[in-house]
Amino acid sequence: MTDRAPLLRAEAVSVRFPTSRGTVHAVDSATLDVGRGETVGLVGESGSGKSTLALTLMGAVQPSDGAIRFDGDRIDHLSPKALKPYRRRLQMVFQDPYASLDPRMRVERIIAEPLKAHRYGDRAAIRARVAELIDAVGLPPDAARRYPSQFSGGQRQRIAIARAIALEPDMVIADEPVSALDVSIQAQIVSLLQDIQARLGMTYLIIAHDLALVHQIADRIVVLYLGRIVEEGPADQVIARPLHPYTAGLLSATPTVDSAGRKRLVLKGDPPSPIDRPRGCPFHPRCPVAVDRCGTETPPLTALADGRKVACFYPGSVPPPLAALAAARSPAPPVVPVTEEPRS
Repeated sequence: MTDRAPLLRAEAVSVRFPTSRGTVHAVDSATLDVGRGETVGLVGESGSGKSTLALTLMGAVQPSDGAIRFDGDRIDHLSPKALKPYRRRLQMVFQDPYASLDPRMRVERIIAEPLKAHRYGDRAAIRARVAELIDAVGLPPDAARRYPSQFSGGQRQRIAIARAIALEPDMVIADEPVSALDVSIQAQIVSLLQDIQARLGMTYLIIAHDLALVHQIADRIVVLYLGRIVEEGPADQVIARPLHPYTAGLLSATPTVDSAGRKRLVLKGDPPSPIDRPRGCPFHPRCPVAVDRCGTETPPLTALADGRKVACFYPGSVPPPLAALAAARSPAPPVVPVTEEPRS
C-alpha cells in the first residue's frame, strides 16, 4: 500500500477469454494501486497476465469483473468517446519498438498524432512541440523527417516515448519497454524514463520480467503469477527478502556479478495453463516448499505487519541467499497476517 493518493486503481479486476478449449483466466481478482508520482514495477514470467492487465488498465480490454478508477473516476465502463479525455492523461509505451511505429509515417507525423487528436494547437504549435519532444528524448533534429526504418531499436523506443509524453500525461504504462533492446541501450532508456519523471513528475507502471531492471527504477514491486498477484512491497524489501517462493525464483534467475558459484533456486517446469489451472495455490506444482495444504487451499493476498502483501501460507520460507532450497520441503512458521485482501 502506498501513502500517496492512488492515481490509478484496479479493484479486484478479472479478465477471462472464452475459447473452444475452455475459459482462459488471464487476470484473476487483481487489486493494484499506483500512487501519484510513484513508479510501480509489475513483474512475472511470460504468460503471467502482465500485458493483459496493462491493456485492461488502458481500456483496450474490458474486464470481466472488477473496476478500474483513474484519479477517482471509474473508467472501465466508458465508451471510446467518453474515455478520450482520460487518454490524454494516461498513455502507453509498447514492448516492441519495431511494431509499435507505423513504418509508412515520418517521425514528425508519428509524434504529432496525439497532439492532433486532442487539438493541441495549430500546425506551427504542433511542429514546435514535436521538435521539443525530439530534443527531449535525445534524438537529432533531422529525425522528424525520417522514417522508423532509419533508426536503431533504442532510437525507435525513444520515438515511442516521445509520442507517449507528447501531451504530458499524468501517467505512462510501459509494457516491457526495454526487453527488445541490447543491454547497453536498456540502461539508456531506463535513464531517459527517470529523467522524464524527474522533470514532469510523471507516474509510471513499468511491466517487465527482470527483477533487477525493475529494482533500478521502481518504488514498489508487484509480482504476478498465472494472473494473480502473489507479492507486493517496497522494491528494496522485495529484492532483499522475497516472501513468496515464486519471487525468490525470479530473483535467483537474475544474473549478478556474483552469480558464479551461487546455488540457484531453479523453478521446475512451466507455468500451468490458464485454461486448466491447478487447485489450491496456483504455484504449488512448481514450489520447492509446498505441502499438502497448498494443493487444496488457495492463499489469499494477505497484508503483513510490515505493510507488505503476500499470497502464501508460509511467507519467507525460502530464505536468502537461496542455498539448498530445492531440498527444503519443511515450511517455516507462518507470518501472522494483519488483514486480507478482499476477493470478488
